[in-house]
Amino acid sequence: MPRPAPRRRASALVLALLATLVSGVAATTATAHAAPAFSSGHGIEVRNVMQTTPRTYVVNIHTPSVDTRALAWTYHDVVVTLPSDYNPHVAYPVLYLYHGRAQGPGNWHNEANIEAVTHGYPIITVAADAGWAGWGTNWVNQSAGAQQWDRFHLDELIPWVDQNLNTIRAREGRAVAGFSMGGFVAIRHATHRPWLFRMAIGMSGGYHLEDQRMRAAVTGPLPQKGLPLDGPFGAPWDGSWGFNNPWHRVGALGGVHTVLYAGTRHDDLLEAQAHRLTYEFHQHLLANGIGNSWMVEYDCGHWIECAARVGIGRELPVMMDVLQHP
Repeated sequence: MPRPAPRRRASALVLALLATLVSGVAATTATAHAAPAFSSGHGIEVRNVMQTTPRTYVVNIHTPSVDTRALAWTYHDVVVTLPSDYNPHVAYPVLYLYHGRAQGPGNWHNEANIEAVTHGYPIITVAADAGWAGWGTNWVNQSAGAQQWDRFHLDELIPWVDQNLNTIRAREGRAVAGFSMGGFVAIRHATHRPWLFRMAIGMSGGYHLEDQRMRAAVTGPLPQKGLPLDGPFGAPWDGSWGFNNPWHRVGALGGVHTVLYAGTRHDDLLEAQAHRLTYEFHQHLLANGIGNSWMVEYDCGHWIECAARVGIGRELPVMMDVLQHP
């Protein structure tokens, strides 16, 4: 008999080998796609990238806009969390997150567990450093080291994220949120550049820089870090206090979906004051014809984990209605 069977077996082996190679290439491609290659650009130098979970990357960076002495931690990191089913060929909206005083971007993950909160939502989250007490502004007195937070957050970070990830590169694809000092930063950025953000969430913050309670909150802690009292906004009579004051720029929020949160734990003195300052800003917005959502969280004190677990978790479905997304 002729020997066709061995040839058939050989053909089957070849086909099986090709199938294995193709599936291997596909798996490799999928893995490569799942791990974005973060590169330097827009004033940000990427020094190291560490993938901490299948979705989250800690990107160690350097920018001349921010001296590391101004940070609460040793390293300047940006923490990026991708959607659960991230597809690099699909454009996603981005939620920028800012932390409270003496915290860092890691607090959103280590305490607030923002990765679990955003699970299942088609949105990229970027937790960026806001400094030990940066307040989102280009400091008037930078004698203790460069602190140009406005430049870093708005001129460098946003285009750098757009460069490295597939994002919706318009205001309809961006939201900004923050806790405590970070709440001020989020609202401050939205009032200064409303064309960058479609939604802004301030949690447990204060938004009137010329209020004496707010001034005390800004300047009081600075000596603990060896920072000048006139650092963020200058001397008490300096015009920078008014220039950076969201209270005077509420008209800019007319096209921004604005949400304000505060807790009810008035035995927590920090939260009690944040609650009063937030409610006053809510009323000030209404008096100026600016619609906004005022949310009270029961049994929440001045804790970032409460803000994220409850506040961000509640607002994500709203975010999906407000922002463009896949």
